[in-house]
Amino acid sequence: MSDIQAARKDTLRAAARWYALLCSEEVTAQQKHAHAAWLAEDPAHTHAWQEVEKLRRQFQAIPGTPALDALQIKQRQGHSRRAVLRGFALLAAGSALGSLAWQRAPVDSWMASHRTARGERREYTLAGGTQLVLNTATALDVVETSTTQLIRLYAGEIFIRTRNETGKVAAAKTLQVHTEQGTVVPLGTVFTVRKLGTSTQVTVLEDEVELIPQSGGGKTQHLVAGEQAQMSSVNVEVATASDQADSWTRGLLVAVDWPLNRLVAELSRYRTGVLRCDPSIAGLRVSGAFPIDNTDRALSAYSKLIA
Repeated sequence: MSDIQAARKDTLRAAARWYALLCSEEVTAQQKHAHAAWLAEDPAHTHAWQEVEKLRRQFQAIPGTPALDALQIKQRQGHSRRAVLRGFALLAAGSALGSLAWQRAPVDSWMASHRTARGERREYTLAGGTQLVLNTATALDVVETSTTQLIRLYAGEIFIRTRNETGKVAAAKTLQVHTEQGTVVPLGTVFTVRKLGTSTQVTVLEDEVELIPQSGGGKTQHLVAGEQAQMSSVNVEVATASDQADSWTRGLLVAVDWPLNRLVAELSRYRTGVLRCDPSIAGLRVSGAFPIDNTDRALSAYSKLIA
């Protein structure tokens, strides 16, 4: 085993131990703070923690998983919940070290500390003044240490402003946004981050940010105002951003020469039920501002345009 593999193994085992500890009924506030500090020490710690959590979700999604059945038997036999959780966590670390192929698992958004329902938006202000706006169907956690504010985005989209109205940096702490694909580090800025399945979309509205793909070998990519990037776990693709990328924070979806099927897909994010576009008109070009707080009104407005 190489030194790199050994280090990764140790980190995964540490993440497993943290998982068992934090799932215990006896966990203390001091231990939670220590865990947050451990996450902030090294991006590898965060990546290992995400692997343990992802494997837990994947096991839960498989009916009759032998490993979980065995743990349930142990619990019925009188073992403590903490011991059972530690067994699972160590199993998770061991599996992560193997050749298990990850498949995208649904996010347990109900466990997140901050979340929105479909069609809902919410605003939060973090300690220090950083402003967050959560878009529809968004789930995230905020982890605070003495030096770092860590936002872990599981699903959806967020708008972040790290400068206040006087132009000063709002938070003295280092802000980081983590997704499955990597890390976003703002350099005193206004930007949005959106989860798109196997990629993360980052749009910079003011100043700049630094993107660090999870498996990019330490390579980073800077984005400046007016740029948008799709970040996978290994690389970053940069393009020009729309100047209306944050229009959703004002309750609008602004389309500029979009194909109709794109408009329908975007509007469907804000409403329950199924919304589809007939293939025969999917390519029709659309421009306009559509209210996302009343998608029926938006669809009615468009139908009048093409009537």
